[in-house]
Amino acid sequence: MGAGLWGARTSLVGAFVAASCCALPTLLVAVGFGGAVAGLVSAVPGVTFLSAHKLWVFAVVGALLLASWSAVTGRVPTSWARARVCPTGAAPGNVRRLWHLAVGLYLLALAVAYLGAPVARWIWG
Repeated sequence: MGAGLWGARTSLVGAFVAASCCALPTLLVAVGFGGAVAGLVSAVPGVTFLSAHKLWVFAVVGALLLASWSAVTGRVPTSWARARVCPTGAAPGNVRRLWHLAVGLYLLALAVAYLGAPVARWIWG
């Protein structure tokens, strides 16, 4: 239970990082809030670094999601994390829902980061 919850929380944080560096600025500009993106970039300069290295960001977050999936489903021994093992071998429902939320956010960020501009060009040609 402990390793699954830790993995789900870690992957959720990673998905938020992926969304904030790549998907959030794209969505804000698409809705007309370009000034908000400029303010965000000037207030948090790390966003531009993460956006420049978005391939690595998505690769690391994807690896975190895979690792947390193995912990959430009970496919990895939890002795390395000194965590309690769930009686059924899988994480409780709330941990699985948290993991599914992280995966959904990750996929949304991935789609916006890599498909947002081509789809916008195709629509508004």
